[in-house]
Amino acid sequence: MWTNRLPRLDILTEEQAQAIDGTTMTLLEEVGFRFMYEPALELFRAAGLDVEADLVHLDRGFVMEELALAPASFEVRGRNPERNVIIGGEHLSLAPTGGAPFVLDPETGRRPPTAEDHRRFVRFTHAVPQFHVNESGIVEPDDLPVASRHLDMEYDTLRWSDKPYAPVGASAESSRDSVELAAIAFGGLEEIRRAPVMLGIVNPVSPLLYDERMAGSLMEYAKGGQPVIVMPFVFAGGTAPLGLAGAVAQMAAEVLAGVALAQLTRPGTPCVYGSSVSEMNLHDGQPRYATAGHGLAMLASGQMARRYALPFRAGGGFTSSPAPDVRAMQESLMALWPTLLSGPNFILHAAGWVEGSLASSIEKMAQDVAALEVFERFLAVDLPVDEETLSLEAFREVGPGGTFLGAQHTLRHFREAVAAQGPEPLGWKDLLERYEDPGIDPAVDEALRDHVERRKRELEGATG
Repeated sequence: MWTNRLPRLDILTEEQAQAIDGTTMTLLEEVGFRFMYEPALELFRAAGLDVEADLVHLDRGFVMEELALAPASFEVRGRNPERNVIIGGEHLSLAPTGGAPFVLDPETGRRPPTAEDHRRFVRFTHAVPQFHVNESGIVEPDDLPVASRHLDMEYDTLRWSDKPYAPVGASAESSRDSVELAAIAFGGLEEIRRAPVMLGIVNPVSPLLYDERMAGSLMEYAKGGQPVIVMPFVFAGGTAPLGLAGAVAQMAAEVLAGVALAQLTRPGTPCVYGSSVSEMNLHDGQPRYATAGHGLAMLASGQMARRYALPFRAGGGFTSSPAPDVRAMQESLMALWPTLLSGPNFILHAAGWVEGSLASSIEKMAQDVAALEVFERFLAVDLPVDEETLSLEAFREVGPGGTFLGAQHTLRHFREAVAAQGPEPLGWKDLLERYEDPGIDPAVDEALRDHVERRKRELEGATG
């Protein structure tokens, strides 16, 4: 977990922020949201909201009351308490990319992922200290049954890492499975409700819709007392308007609607304001990353998250490049800088993203880790200004036209300067070799395996 003391870059004037907030509230109240999930509609009806079929009009006063229930900061535990993270304030945690349908293997090329690929990514993420949160679903194993593969992925993350994690749940049923497995690993449902252990990710269907899968997933995480990252992923000109201010207002509305549902489900559920705006190439319909509009929307979203007193999840190392090449790193760095300046508390997709999220690359992940190491040192080191750092003694010793290489000041600070510069970047194989099995209580491991096998039989029987 890093500490980010950089000044937050607020690019909106107060009048502009008020205008975006006003549009957000108008979307909630007048345009409304579709919730294609009857249990969610029942909660909104019981709260006295205007519900027409599956369209819910969320009164701004109601939304602000529910928003006030979500904490501004919270802790997420790992199996190893030393790895606990705080989401909020000046704290910043990172996780790798996730959800890719392909893997870009450095030795065999682009191909469907396997279960072994998933385990390798989990171990890699555990071994790299710049990742504070692990993730189920860095890739989707193509060699496992669709109905039950989430169970194997969740087991991998719980068994081979002891960091907090983001589960793979993308439906009510799979998110419920995530909560049940976590309860086994951490001492029971009431224990994880008391002190959460995961960061559930929910993606609204832009614009302004929560389908059965996403609304159900959100409610199951909330019932289990687990934090929810409400994470719209919109494309200006496609799933959001071309006007970036409107896209930012839309994302805010989608987040606040999700926060309201989480609080109705279980008051006090921790929620994170997620954001990602990418511009669509209107010539071919492909997403564009690391653009000026992408960066501006990220900065504006961070400012709106602070306005609503919610922790903020920001972008990552995005690129459209199909390979871990120069273009990929250029685009990723251009995306990471506004991300860092937006004041995030959690960065998802911080490393390993290629081809617009169609593939995960362990080679790109290692390249991104080298960049993240620089960011880490950048955030950790201040700029002291005192007699020693102003170095007048060295100037007098060296004089005009000299060299500082052998100066007493240089020799005095040589070791600390080398340490501050950091080690040479490592390749993906070297980083993976650093993995050490964190171990697990054999009884807990057996209980997890038994639960996974039982649920597999149930799910595969239901789809057979």
